[in-house]
Amino acid sequence: MRSRFLVVSFLLLSAVAWPTPKFYNSVISGWVRAASEDAKGKVLTVEIVVGEEPAEEPYLVTGPKSGELQVLVGEWVVASGTVKEDELGWKSLEVKRFTKIDDLPAPTDVPPSPQAPK
Repeated sequence: MRSRFLVVSFLLLSAVAWPTPKFYNSVISGWVRAASEDAKGKVLTVEIVVGEEPAEEPYLVTGPKSGELQVLVGEWVVASGTVKEDELGWKSLEVKRFTKIDDLPAPTDVPPSPQAPK
């Protein structure tokens, strides 16, 4: 009986002691910038920065699409994927899809609304 109590206590304590990261799907837009570089200046990791200083929020790009985004440093993109937020509040985005803003079609003109009879 006592060993069962110890096992249950340990499981409850471990669930409280190590908070699990949050996961959710999201679409973000922002500038791609280098998060880390090697000694020769080659970009190793990138992040998408949402907002402007002092309220900017960087999302570290992870997953197979990160290599494709490395060549877009300095460009504005819209990206979707799974956001992971750790216990310190740092966010990463496993990018599933992205589009460079310049690649989006130009907005279409809204047709004028008919005027109401007088």
